[in-house]
Amino acid sequence: MGPGWSSRLLALSLLFPVDPLGTLTFLLLGQGLPSCKGIRIVGGREVKPHSRPYMASLRLKGEHHCGGVLFMAQWVLTAAHCLFNRERSLVQVVLGAHSPSNPEPTQQVFDIQRVILHPDYNPLSHQNDICLLKLSRKAVLSSSVGLLKLPRAGVDPKQGTKCLVSGWGSLSDFGESPPGLMEADVSVLGRETCNSSWKGQVSSTMLCANSGNWKRNGFCTADSGGPLICGKHAQGIVSFSGTWCGDPKTPDVYTLVSAYIPWIQNVTHKSK
Repeated sequence: MGPGWSSRLLALSLLFPVDPLGTLTFLLLGQGLPSCKGIRIVGGREVKPHSRPYMASLRLKGEHHCGGVLFMAQWVLTAAHCLFNRERSLVQVVLGAHSPSNPEPTQQVFDIQRVILHPDYNPLSHQNDICLLKLSRKAVLSSSVGLLKLPRAGVDPKQGTKCLVSGWGSLSDFGESPPGLMEADVSVLGRETCNSSWKGQVSSTMLCANSGNWKRNGFCTADSGGPLICGKHAQGIVSFSGTWCGDPKTPDVYTLVSAYIPWIQNVTHKSK
């Protein structure tokens, strides 16, 4: 590490003072940013309030912690690292939100009945970074609370596919909180190209995306667990990124949802 690293790590230590499996650990190990305490939309725009009714805000002790997507009236899809080693009773799911913190008449708040981490989730390699949340009751669907479709099993978006990533994370590496839900345009990147940056870490059950034009567009902390939307389907779940948010040199990596459709169907069917 060069001389500039000491000041950068000091700044990060002040931002993330207690995070045993989080940002500082993975920066030092060269593993990217899996902690959801800090992934943020970079280079994006604020969306029209409640125009993304499928978005879920996971609140840890009342504060936005991670994103998620409502795909059935009682089920939210998110990243496993958002709930890994977390006490379920401390997390609530808020639907119908635009503000990351203020109450709104459109919001519906839920306790979590069940947390189902993928049984093969590995927090070090980020493999199988996917989680299902069964809400304490069914959501009341409305113009502000709606469902997003999941893809068919085996679908693998081609390089260059245009997508959107949404979330309530900060606006830059050390920036201010967003005024509301943010969104950025990204494009799917081929795995071979992506792995040239990630040294072979990206598997066939992962999906990469970046701005496609060397601009800093993408996610960073607190956007974790949110959806990558290509067309009208949640093709990816925000998983991990590089040291700096939206850096095209280290493309953002998502869990490939289509690889887990049989598991999702099995879990939700058994839980009826």
